[in-house]
Amino acid sequence: MEDQNTSAHDQKLSEKRAEKQKRSNDDSPSEKREMVMHGATLKCPYAQAPGELKVTSNEIILQDKLFATKGDGNNMVNLQFKGTCGHPKWPARKIPPPPCMSVIKLTPWQNLGTSVIQEQTVLVKESYIDCDPEFNAAAATPIPKAESIKSEIQNNETPKIIDAYFVKWTAEKGSPVEKEEEVYNKKLGKKVSVKKKVDTTKISMEKITERGLSYQVALIVETEGLSGKKIKVKIKSGKNKVLTDIDTEVSLIDIKDVEKVTDASKYAGIKAKSEFEIDVDNFANDPTIENSSQFKNKAVLKLMLNQRADDLSFNLAKLIAASPDKEASVYIEVTSDEPKIEYLGKEGSSSLKNTFLNEAGKYFKIKYLEQPWVVKAREEQELGVSEATHCSKIVDEYHAVNRQNKPKACANTDNSSWCASFVGWCLKNTGYSAQLDPGAYSYGEEKTRYRAGLKKNPTDKKGLEKEEFDDPVWGKLIAGNQPLLGSICVLLNKHHVSIAVGKSNDGKTIYYLGGNQGNKVCVGTFGQRTSSIYPIEYTKKSEDDELPIYYTKNEKLSY
Repeated sequence: MEDQNTSAHDQKLSEKRAEKQKRSNDDSPSEKREMVMHGATLKCPYAQAPGELKVTSNEIILQDKLFATKGDGNNMVNLQFKGTCGHPKWPARKIPPPPCMSVIKLTPWQNLGTSVIQEQTVLVKESYIDCDPEFNAAAATPIPKAESIKSEIQNNETPKIIDAYFVKWTAEKGSPVEKEEEVYNKKLGKKVSVKKKVDTTKISMEKITERGLSYQVALIVETEGLSGKKIKVKIKSGKNKVLTDIDTEVSLIDIKDVEKVTDASKYAGIKAKSEFEIDVDNFANDPTIENSSQFKNKAVLKLMLNQRADDLSFNLAKLIAASPDKEASVYIEVTSDEPKIEYLGKEGSSSLKNTFLNEAGKYFKIKYLEQPWVVKAREEQELGVSEATHCSKIVDEYHAVNRQNKPKACANTDNSSWCASFVGWCLKNTGYSAQLDPGAYSYGEEKTRYRAGLKKNPTDKKGLEKEEFDDPVWGKLIAGNQPLLGSICVLLNKHHVSIAVGKSNDGKTIYYLGGNQGNKVCVGTFGQRTSSIYPIEYTKKSEDDELPIYYTKNEKLSY
């Protein structure tokens, strides 16, 4: 027959192990939770009643009570229980249950807080200690002698870097506000106060764990006691070497540098930075932001996840595409020149706990979102294909794909336009369907084009009398002709076809990557979009709905 005492003991041990495992998996508690004071109630599964914590480790008093620290673990000196000990070892030894106060034997406190009181780490509500009862005696540990007895608790004056993370930043029109200004009144001959309505912007933020290369994010640093002070931020490579070596800086574009530009031709010259200096409360003090109070004690850094402002950094895209996970993991490092800063992050390359998102499962991921046919077009852009330098490539490769009526020239002759041939070449060389023997306008049709004068099928005895569009279906038109990422768009009153890859900051201008644009492969702008389509094999993703923002001269190109 099973011994009831042993069974109950095993159950209690199992419960204690489970609780201990849960606690060991938790991070060190933040002092935003409850700290423990003298007289706190204690629980022990073998005690007849709750016990009481007696603090002897320090002299710091708050509201007439002492703070508890890891030094308050001296057996029965600090943990005091009335009654007898119900541990099953006593019946097993055939010993009557002894008084608790004679057998308390403790391990060190576990799951401590992060603050320090008189050179000892504080206890918090989640802290715990194990007892293996044995007959013993104990004495209080001497109180440490500190040069300055000061409690560094959560609500003291020590400045703190609390957290740092990335958000998706959305701005919309806010409610106008009245602002009082002094203006000179000629009639009165003096300055008078007048009220003016000022437009505002309302900001919404969504915390994110990943974002596409070239897209914009905001980096938020939460602080305490640093209002108006400057902090420094670096973005560093995480678990794998992708964009840079592990734990080294990744250079990115500061949107603030973009916003300073007044001459559009200067956008291409904006340099990426590896370190950023930000003012705490930089958005909290902006009267043009309707919800500026939400940014109190925060430093905001708006970034473009790119190393150029005017187009995709294809060198970074290739590194991401070549990586095992098809992504670059990064984390945030924050520093301040202010004295005696408390960092509440994870320890980085220095001894400071000043890194955030710096562990497996928490890294921020930068991904390359452009589709395979766009990547192929980027490769040709990087190659520098133009009519002047690559005419044979245009004729022998681009025109050779999906053409029944292959042009024999790349420029300055009839039937030499190669925008449609370029799109077809990019699609076919990445495993996607393309329009047959295309003209630019034919990419506005889902069904296959059959040109007049040519055979529709190999079994036909003669060519078609007039052009037809028939099965098979090669593409899927996009509702409303929306220019989604990588969509193939017919432009210029159906005289040109190109691939949507970006937009201007106001969203009014779309940037297209294609061939025969200014006689070369490049990114440019065109008007009069009449259709937008994806190849039939491609399934649209939610990320495709958003085009990245590029800053350029908005120069319109001819085809």
